[in-house]
Order: sequence, then structure tokens, then C-alpha cells
Amino acid sequence: MEITLLLNNPPGGRCRLYQAYAATLAAHAAARCHEQFGRLPQQPELRAPAIIINGRPVTPADGVIISPQDLGQVLDEFHPGAPRLETILEEILEQCMQEWG
Repeated sequence: MEITLLLNNPPGGRCRLYQAYAATLAAHAAARCHEQFGRLPQQPELRAPAIIINGRPVTPADGVIISPQDLGQVLDEFHPGAPRLETILEEILEQCMQEWG
């Protein structure tokens, strides 16, 4: 699984959250993660911060922040352990919220 993070420079709150999501997926799903700053030439309509899994952008249901559930919907197409990964990502979100709160 290939994950591309489209990030602002320097990375802020959502960028750091998305980096934590990607690190978790690398550790638990053998995902290969790449960071890109600015725009992607092949998808110029995307704006940072964004997560792209196997070429498919993850769309936040609330229109702002990508949630573990948003990721789970996309992961379901690419990884058999998507429900377990979603649970782990939920823990990451909680940890980040506590650290930043």
C-alpha cells in the first residue's frame, strides 16, 4: 500500500496528525509512506493537508479533518485488516488530541 501525504511546510496540526496516521499504517500495515510539500503535479486540485492511498485521495466526511473512519472506508478497499487498523488509528487521534489540548 502506497500512502502519499500532501503537507504544508512547516507542518501544522492536521499535517502532524496525518503524519501520525501514516506512521501507524507503516508500522501496522506495511504501508510505504511518502511526504510531498506543495502540490502534486498529477492531482493539482488537491491542497495540503491531504492523504492519498494507492492514488485515491481520502475525503474527510466533515469537510475538514480526515478521521479514522474516513481512512477505514478507503483502507477497506486495499487491506483486509481495515477494521483493526481503524481502531488503532482512533487511538492515535485520541493521543494527538490529548497532546495538543
